[in-house]
Amino acid sequence: MGVIFKDVSDDQQEAMMETIYVGQTWQFRYMRIKYIMWGIFATLAGIGTTATVDYTLVKFTEHAGIIGWILG
Repeated sequence: MGVIFKDVSDDQQEAMMETIYVGQTWQFRYMRIKYIMWGIFATLAGIGTTATVDYTLVKFTEHAGIIGWILG
């Protein structure tokens, strides 16, 4: 790297860093969308599991759902 003036290697390094930055930006966006989708899936799965457990407790026991089972 030139101390005062830029040379060819400086231009190449800048071009590589811009390419890497763009690539990482898209990777981070993809990763963020992927984690949001997994978070939505996990939340829906948790809601479904809770509803199933609550229904099972009401249907097959004398408790009034999860809260009734916890308090009882």
